[in-house]
Amino acid sequence: MKESMSLALLTAGSITHSPVSRFPEIVKLIGPVKAPTYREASRAVNALKGGVAVRSVADIPAATLFLVCAPKRRVPHLVRDMIDAVPDWRGRDVVLCSDSLDSRDLDTLARRGARTASVIPLDWFDKPHFLVEGDPRAVQRTRKMLESTRGRVLEIETRGTPYYTAAADLASLILLPLLEAATASLRDAGIPHPLAHKMVDRMVARSLRNFGKSGSKTWRPPIAHTTHARLDRQLEDARGHNNRLSDYYRDSLDAAVRYMAASREPLKRAANA
Repeated sequence: MKESMSLALLTAGSITHSPVSRFPEIVKLIGPVKAPTYREASRAVNALKGGVAVRSVADIPAATLFLVCAPKRRVPHLVRDMIDAVPDWRGRDVVLCSDSLDSRDLDTLARRGARTASVIPLDWFDKPHFLVEGDPRAVQRTRKMLESTRGRVLEIETRGTPYYTAAADLASLILLPLLEAATASLRDAGIPHPLAHKMVDRMVARSLRNFGKSGSKTWRPPIAHTTHARLDRQLEDARGHNNRLSDYYRDSLDAAVRYMAASREPLKRAANA
């Protein structure tokens, strides 16, 4: 079997939206391409300009590394098709490419003998980086494949994907409302929007610099350098003008204090031991 045929792609939906399409070096390794229909598989091959459409998973040699790459809602259907075509998956390696699913979503295949893993392409770097977790043998094979494309592999704990997802959400979905609230607070103070936006940008940049140098050591609870009365006054002033902002400020502050207190407690216990 040729090296170019050592990677099989199982896909569904638009291949142009698939993470695989962003990595030409991986596309060069793709041999068999299986989709819910042969026509879809042929379209995927044409779009990728690589691979060979096949009609059944049974047509793919067992030694192949199987890469499942499809929208989250389509993955269970692909897995069922794989099992219907090949009931016994012993000795086969299956890797799921997803930014939200992990090797647990291939448990049905694992129970039938497959060695399973998952890979997450990372968009945070200039060069290709990938997070990989799962069965050690499947991870090793996935690492070899990705490193052959000059990608860097970061192996994480098995079932560690939810922690990455949480980090990505904290740094985007949860951070953005905080930035919006900070900008709104400055605008409520009478500062024009362009300048308020620039001020928040500088505030965040300073926080990132401090965090890069000292981690969370520079963080101090607001209560440590202000009185309860002053904090209550700040909240009441905000409440009278913008109830939504006031509630968000208090909730965010309370959540920050609880989190930082909990994260530092183990350090305090170790220091007092």
